[in-house]
Amino acid sequence: MEFKSTEMNLNFSDSVGYLTFKALEKYDFVKHCFSTRLGGVSKNEFSSMNLSYGVNDIRENVDKNYDIFCDALGFSRENIVSSDQVHGNKIKIITENDVKNRRFNYGGMDGFVTNVPNIVLKTSHADCCPVYMLDPINKVVGLAHAGWRGTVAKIAENLAGVFVSAFGSEKSDIVCALGPAIGGCCFDVFEDVLSKFEDLNLGIKFQKSEKSEGKVCIDLEEVNEKILVSFGIDAKNIYKSRICTSCHSDVLFSHRASKGKRGNNAAFISILK
Repeated sequence: MEFKSTEMNLNFSDSVGYLTFKALEKYDFVKHCFSTRLGGVSKNEFSSMNLSYGVNDIRENVDKNYDIFCDALGFSRENIVSSDQVHGNKIKIITENDVKNRRFNYGGMDGFVTNVPNIVLKTSHADCCPVYMLDPINKVVGLAHAGWRGTVAKIAENLAGVFVSAFGSEKSDIVCALGPAIGGCCFDVFEDVLSKFEDLNLGIKFQKSEKSEGKVCIDLEEVNEKILVSFGIDAKNIYKSRICTSCHSDVLFSHRASKGKRGNNAAFISILK
């Protein structure tokens, strides 16, 4: 296994491998990570750290994977907030009242924001772009799942908008990290999908694919970065992983590389108490 990144660290706790953004590690009120395939008990196409119940893996194996991963990272499993993820752009604010009522699973959501310590926001990924977000002044964190549909629906902008409208964040204070996700090297689309990206009018010149005739390459990290900058987030506060999940399908789950036979990685972020 060869895995190198200038933007993220590949860490190990026992046999559990996980990625962290170097740029986010300096914020001591936050714990974040992106899981890898390494260190779990799942077999075959789910090998080995599959963190999704929706891909026909053996449920007991997924349960064990969560136990192993949470023990390794120091997360409280009962405090993980998740959703079914519908490739939309809706964001749910997790409040003290939600915690009190133990409401940690939601339908129809693709992103979360909270200022409640010890709550662990989680989204699932296998090529779709995770959008990490934090406000170090107001101590707020957020996380979103941005596949191509969520990206063109501007879920990243919606996530930042909740920081501003609900928590009083200044756009200049918001810090964002994007990826890992399928890169422009591997994500090529036909005109029907391309037109939806072009309609965003972000000034991106999409390149023709060298792999597939009639297709054009799209980099989800780049598009989400442009959306955030257009909204008013300072470009110097946006960090991209530059890690293509399809190119690194031995370490990360990739829907395209596996032709749909795969598990899911997960993104996590939490405020430390």
